Amino acid sequence: MKPPSSLSLATPRGGRPPTARQSRFHGGKLGWGTGAFGVTLIELVIALAVLAVLGALALPSLSARLDQQRLNAAAEILVADINEARFEAARQGRTMHIIMEPGNGWCWAVAKSGSCPCGQAQACELRSARGKDHAGIQLVQGQTLHLQSTGYAEAPGSALLESRNGQQLRVDMQGLGRARICAARGPSTRYAPC
Repeated sequence: MKPPSSLSLATPRGGRPPTARQSRFHGGKLGWGTGAFGVTLIELVIALAVLAVLGALALPSLSARLDQQRLNAAAEILVADINEARFEAARQGRTMHIIMEPGNGWCWAVAKSGSCPCGQAQACELRSARGKDHAGIQLVQGQTLHLQSTGYAEAPGSALLESRNGQQLRVDMQGLGRARICAARGPSTRYAPC
């Protein structure tokens, strides 16, 4: 058997082929052309171009998904506000009002008085939501709803919310004062069609 200092990198111990680590080193130094790994500039540019194309394809889908999430959030906040008004009407033993003003600069508010404007903070207002709080969402239709001290609505009503891409969710308030959300236009993964 030869002494360890005379071992060759070409055929280490027992004539086995060199391992990947051994083949990268030549005499203890990293050698050019002996299996050194790296990425060329052209390969890097091609990889970045492929990522840019994939990103451009995914962007419209991501934008539509964000619009859908904003629309869902606005409808769910309206339902929560209706439920809050129902609770407060029963707790305080008085009629509560959900005032809705559709159009540009839209808003809704849960208020103690039916004449309380919802465009700015008022003492008569318990909760409110404004168009500027929900970017890309429009309150297309809605009328003032009145919840009696029993928690029942004086009359059924609804509100229609629309996203930038035309999807619509409708919030219906039934005579018992309960609210539900349905998809008025466009696909919805969360709500049934109206």
